[in-house]
Amino acid sequence: MPSKRNFKVWYVNYDKKNRKTYTEVWQLVGKTQDERDKIRYNIESEITTVKQDTFYQYFHFSSKDSIFYIGVDKYLDPIKLNSYKKMEVKIDADSIVLPFKPFIGEMLPEASCKADILRGTGSVLMSMTVLLVNRKVDGVENIETPAGKFKCYKISSDKISYSGISRNKTKLIEWYAINVGLVRIEEYHRNGKLISYKQLENIAEDFFLP
Repeated sequence: MPSKRNFKVWYVNYDKKNRKTYTEVWQLVGKTQDERDKIRYNIESEITTVKQDTFYQYFHFSSKDSIFYIGVDKYLDPIKLNSYKKMEVKIDADSIVLPFKPFIGEMLPEASCKADILRGTGSVLMSMTVLLVNRKVDGVENIETPAGKFKCYKISSDKISYSGISRNKTKLIEWYAINVGLVRIEEYHRNGKLISYKQLENIAEDFFLP
């Protein structure tokens, strides 16, 4: 995880035909440590669409005892969330657990997130929910992106999404590198066809563990 306040990393999201859909620039804007020695990293995410529309979202990571915690709200579609920017959005999210050095075959805890879109009266207009289940450390692989070559832990999971009355189940494959974090994520339909992927394309600062 980052320790420098001015660190930046660039991610690019692509569709199944390798066309860019949006970019994300993550910047560390704050770091705190509580009385239980849990470290929280506050991140500003600058998102730019292919139409050059730019908006900002905020989230956090945390770490304690060589375990990292990432809010499941990062698995919500940022473009869809931004479409409700003129309304109040209430998010209740668990954190996914990422051991610093997981073992191959390890099953990781499930996690979920719910986003309620509220009317002006405070009533719920619609809800979006994401469940991450069957999370498993599949192995160690070398992954190369424009940002470099990384030795990564490969983690798979099933993503179940609810939006209104619709339900969708997809497969996620993620690659995480020690001292770097997320390197690449791919999402697939149940028939195995690629939906989209996101990968790390530039790092402005080195990462250091706290």
